[in-house]
Amino acid sequence: MSGKTRPRRVSILALPGMSTGTPVNGLFETLAVGNTVLGAGRPDGAAHFEVEIVGLEPGIFSGACGLPMQVHRGVDEVAQTDIIIAASMFLPDEGWVLGRHPEIVEWLLRQHERGADLCTACAGPLLLAETGLLDGRATTMHWAFEDLFRRTFPQVRLRLDELLLVDGARGEFVMSGAANSWQDLILFIIARHVSPRAAQAVGKFLLYQWNTPSQVPFMPFCPQMDHGDGVIRTVQDYLSSRSRFDLTVEDLTEMAGLSRATFNRRFIRATGYSPIEYLQRLRVEKAKALLEETEETIEAIALQAGYDEPAAFRRVFCKITRFTPSDYRRKFRLIDTARFTNAHRARSQ
Repeated sequence: MSGKTRPRRVSILALPGMSTGTPVNGLFETLAVGNTVLGAGRPDGAAHFEVEIVGLEPGIFSGACGLPMQVHRGVDEVAQTDIIIAASMFLPDEGWVLGRHPEIVEWLLRQHERGADLCTACAGPLLLAETGLLDGRATTMHWAFEDLFRRTFPQVRLRLDELLLVDGARGEFVMSGAANSWQDLILFIIARHVSPRAAQAVGKFLLYQWNTPSQVPFMPFCPQMDHGDGVIRTVQDYLSSRSRFDLTVEDLTEMAGLSRATFNRRFIRATGYSPIEYLQRLRVEKAKALLEETEETIEAIALQAGYDEPAAFRRVFCKITRFTPSDYRRKFRLIDTARFTNAHRARSQ
């Protein structure tokens, strides 16, 4: 392409029986629509991206949810590409099986050597981590796969608090978190390879919400329970049975019948959290449910969650969720269809 800058080649991975259609098709269509929306943006009039779906072999196959998915080319036909995206996957009953797709792993390694960016969404890091390229690096992914990923790839630092994360010597690893965070990923790719203004234009056209601060607000608190420490498990079971969390660490220490230092050490070893952090997360989970399901005031919710001072409650809530209680309520309040319908009827009259 003498005198012209060539389009960026994007290869979206799809695996039979594992890949899900929404992110794969959504990524493809976003770039296709983006080429149209940004069509006047290149001096040569060419597309910004050449995008295709690649896999083990070309053809139509059944995705994880049973809907047909099309692979345009097998990876053995793709000698070089600029951007690879491993998107959402549902796992078989046996979980993630190492070595299931060696040809894909080898292809990823070859493309990385040739300068490709390797991107993931949702469960995609399970595949990328098999290359060894993430060893000693950080990644994010869907929080539902946390335990599986930590067991399988302990050499990779998992940062589930991050919704979008970039690593690598040249920033070539770009990972996004759960489910629809692929929208943040694709807008980042457009911003990097075209311009931030181009990404904004595509996001506005498709009504994508760009720059979500974290996936932490979407994550439920699911503490480790099968750690084998019976004393700590008894304390956890007691806490799980309560509707209020106005206990102190001293109360829990006394219940365990241990010294404070021993209790703290065993609690951290068993759960991964200090007792005060554990209590804070239980209190925030309680508050999240009340914010989603009730119209109670922030002050009343703080009290039910175990905080006498609303200001202290707000500080802890923001620290853990990265939302204020009011912002969290606006975003996650349960849908009241009757109220929604009546409100829109009133505005239309």
